[in-house]
Amino acid sequence: MRLVFLPVSFWSGLSLGILLSLLLSPSWKYGVEYFGQAEFSNLTFKCDNAMRVHFVAKNKVAEQPNELSVQELKASEIGLLDCQEYDLYRKKLIRWGLSENEVSEMALRATEAKGKDLREVIKTHEIRY
Repeated sequence: MRLVFLPVSFWSGLSLGILLSLLLSPSWKYGVEYFGQAEFSNLTFKCDNAMRVHFVAKNKVAEQPNELSVQELKASEIGLLDCQEYDLYRKKLIRWGLSENEVSEMALRATEAKGKDLREVIKTHEIRY
């Protein structure tokens, strides 16, 4: 059995590569968050609104089952396609290197950016029926 010694340039190159990856990773993630925040915020609000409209329409059918309420429910279900786009973009952000927690933080920032005060933030998360 013979030992193979790698040249010093290999080890210095490997060390430099590891160091650069540790230094550039936070910069990459910051860039992904910075450039993705506007689109993610837009999709977050569209999905949130679609879920709220669907919830209200579903309750309306339960309370007043008639042709109009059923049609409103069907229309609201089409709106849930916005949640599909939101989910696809969320997965894309994760694939680009963000963690679940970082993407969740982006969603919170999207909600807080629209809320001028605490009542606005609560209104965004509250479902009324």
